[in-house]
Order: sequence, then structure tokens, then C-alpha cells
Amino acid sequence: MTRAAPMPPEQRRAAIVEASIPLLERHGEALTTRMVAEAAGVAEGTIFRVFDSLDDLISATISEALSADRLAKRLADTPLTGGIEAQTRTAIELIEQYLHSVHTMFIAAHGAAKHTAPHAAQCARTELEARTAELDAWMTDHFAPYRDIITIPLDAFATLLRTFAVGHASRFVASSLTLDDLARLALHGALRKDSACSSD
Repeated sequence: MTRAAPMPPEQRRAAIVEASIPLLERHGEALTTRMVAEAAGVAEGTIFRVFDSLDDLISATISEALSADRLAKRLADTPLTGGIEAQTRTAIELIEQYLHSVHTMFIAAHGAAKHTAPHAAQCARTELEARTAELDAWMTDHFAPYRDIITIPLDAFATLLRTFAVGHASRFVASSLTLDDLARLALHGALRKDSACSSD
């Protein structure tokens, strides 16, 4: 292993956290300092010079993964283009991918809570509530130009898209619905426009 270049402790700490995020998403509670050391290109001892324990590292990683800045960058890096249906599909997909990574973080947080970081799960829950509000605000702002053709209030439309994303992302829901299906349902409902029931 190539020896890591010297850097200030805070910079080293940030680099280790950055390397830990995809590992925590992939391995959850099974994450080890050896995995992190290999990914970060440092010796395991280096980790314990900037973190008190593995649980301390996990807590810091969860906080960064669920940070407002990280979500803001993710939103900025995901342009919504095309017509309203394509944009709705992209929005649902982005939320689904974000929630998938968050789910793994929650499992890791609860694992840490059983050991030496009992605050990790509560911190994760608090951060998720804040990020959920930010996601809803982002969708409300983005779809504002379509206010006149969306038949429900925009904040309700944002909640609807998030609900679809949660359902589609859930490993407990076996669904044949595609993201395109969800986008069409969000915009047009499930009834055919020529259905006899549509005039009731």
C-alpha cells in the first residue's frame, strides 16, 4: 500500500469520511476499519489518530452522508430536462436513489446505537427529516412553472412524488411499475380519460 501523503488532521478526517460513505452504503454494520483504510489509502492506525473508534467514524460518516451540503450538491448535479413527464420521472428516480442510500445509513446508525454511539440513530432521524423538507422544497420550486397545469397544490405534488419513490425503493414492495409508469400516474392518474367512470 502506498503511504498516504501528510495532511492536516481535519483534512485527513474528511478524506477518511469520504472514503467511508460508499463502503457504509455497501456493507452497513459489517464495515471494518481495514476496509476504510484500504479505500482511503491509509494505515488503520491513521484512522484512530483522527477518530476515537469505529463507531465515531460511522457517526461522522452518517452525518456527512445526510448533510444539507451533500444533498444540495446532488440536486445541483441532477438537471431536470425534457417535458414535465420526463422531469417527473427524473425527480422520482433521484429521490429513490437518495432514499436507498439513506436506508443503509439508518441500518448502520442503529447498529452503532447498540454499541457506543447511541446518539447516531437519533441524529440520522433528525437529519433525514431536514433533508426530506429540503427535497420537498426543491420539487415545489422546480415544478412552480407548471403550477397552472398540476391539479393539486405543489407541496402535495412533491409529497406524492416522494411517496411513489419510497414505495418503489422499498424492498418489501414487489412492483412491476417502472419509473415511467410512476411519472404517468403522478401526472395523469390511473383512470383512462375515456373511461365511463371518469365522468362520475
